[in-house]
Amino acid sequence: MKAVASKQSLSSDIGSVLKLIEDFGRLLEKETAALKSVDFKAVDALQEQKRDYAQRYHTLVTGLSERKAEIAQLDLKTRERLILARTAFTEILNDNLRTLEAAKDGTKRLVGRILDAARRAVIDDKQTNYSAKGHTQAYKTSTLSLSVDQKL
Repeated sequence: MKAVASKQSLSSDIGSVLKLIEDFGRLLEKETAALKSVDFKAVDALQEQKRDYAQRYHTLVTGLSERKAEIAQLDLKTRERLILARTAFTEILNDNLRTLEAAKDGTKRLVGRILDAARRAVIDDKQTNYSAKGHTQAYKTSTLSLSVDQKL
């Protein structure tokens, strides 16, 4: 009787993992699409749900990894479903990671260009001073502090 209960529990756990992989994959596809369309508000809105999925995925997969002997005895169809789901999820995850990296690099380049333009503008601008007699005098600025939080 215990083997039947264990098998049902394993089937339930596998069903939960398959559902979670599917849902998590859809969320990652949404995030990837939002990143590609530079919709950072949408990306930000998905982060809490993404963390929740990642934590649940870790918990479920860790639990299943402790049951390797039971999983090895699963029918071929169920094992193939697990392999296909994992493969599809890995492809989605890799696309998401590449897109995240590209967005990070693009943002870094944009911040660099903004800082360079700001530095050039500060160096190129002339500073107007007044002499003791009240006449205006233009001087190139020698130094001006410019700092921007560059952490992404």
